[in-house]
Amino acid sequence: MRDARITLTADVEALGHRHQAGDRGTVQGTHAGGYLTVRMDDGRTAFPTRDEVDVDLSADL
Repeated sequence: MRDARITLTADVEALGHRHQAGDRGTVQGTHAGGYLTVRMDDGRTAFPTRDEVDVDLSADL
């Protein structure tokens, strides 16, 4: 899943910044419990779970 493009399906708060559902980013890492480290398009980091994102499968084509 690393380097996959995602879209948040839920609001996520991380490091004092709130990312809203619909914001997009790129997965930088995966962790136990289904958590992801995501570099959002605004340059900030978010830590959503797998069930809080949609994966853009067209990016893999």
